[in-house]
Amino acid sequence: EVRGDDSTERGWGAARRAMGFLTRWLAGKMEDPAKRQADFEKHMTTTMAKCEEMKKNWEQPTKTHRWWTKDRNQLTYKFSLEPMLVNAPGRAQNW
Repeated sequence: EVRGDDSTERGWGAARRAMGFLTRWLAGKMEDPAKRQADFEKHMTTTMAKCEEMKKNWEQPTKTHRWWTKDRNQLTYKFSLEPMLVNAPGRAQNW
C-alpha cells in the first residue's frame, strides 16, 4: 500500500527544515532597519555640516587687498602688451 500523504509530508518536513536554516541564515545577514536609518541620518548630518563649512569658506576673499598692484601680477599684463612676445603687429624693439 502506498501512502502518498505521509511520503509527501516527510518530504516537506525536510524541505521546511532546510528552509528554516536558510531563512535564519539570511535573516542573520540582513541589517537592522533602525540601525541602518540611524547610520544614514548620521552620515547626512556630517555631510551637511561639511557642506555648510565649505559654503562659508567660499565667501572668504581669495586674494589680498590690492593684489593687482604687486609686480608679479603686473608682469603678466606688461608682457601681454609687448609685440615681440605675442607676435602681434607693431614696432618691435631693437635689442
